[in-house]
Amino acid sequence: MTALSHLKGIIFDMDGTLVDSGLDFAAMRVEMGLRPGIPILEQLGELSQADRTAKEEILHRHEFEGAKRASMIDGADRLLQALAKEGRPMAIVTRNSTVTTRHTLSFLNIGHYFDIVICREDGPHKPDPWAILEICRRWKFTVDEVVMVGDYELDIQSAQNAGCPSVLFTEGKAPSSVEGNELATHVATHFDELYYLLAPREDSI
Repeated sequence: MTALSHLKGIIFDMDGTLVDSGLDFAAMRVEMGLRPGIPILEQLGELSQADRTAKEEILHRHEFEGAKRASMIDGADRLLQALAKEGRPMAIVTRNSTVTTRHTLSFLNIGHYFDIVICREDGPHKPDPWAILEICRRWKFTVDEVVMVGDYELDIQSAQNAGCPSVLFTEGKAPSSVEGNELATHVATHFDELYYLLAPREDSI
């Protein structure tokens, strides 16, 4: 039995974890006139409604352009197939918009894998634990029966805030180069490592 094989449900971040949309967040901040190095949604939350609306139009444009060119991260589809065969439910928690997320999942034909998809309009977004707790409520699982898999500090923080295990997926980067890596309960640098952490019954991907 591997580290996470006992878990009942798997929660994934989308962009950067399963999907590559090629979003340049630094360029997005520059175009929106936002401060560097600070998450975009948090900065938008500080603005007046008029200013926020104007900047959200820029955000939506970048996100939707990313959705139209999105591709699967190597190994992600094979992992989803293997987990689906096991019958463990899967969910997505993303800070992307509902429109962008639906387009991406449809474009890549992977929406059918996920029982639940929670986007930024649905409630408090990561690092708030609300989405993880809401998924547990719908699945009727306890927080220690699920895992949050993501590539960014906010994913890991949301898991820590919810009290569930987490996997930081670095897509080949050194874990030490990712902010918040020390908060993750597990780390996977490639999908083969993630595959064996989650323990699908097939021998290999």
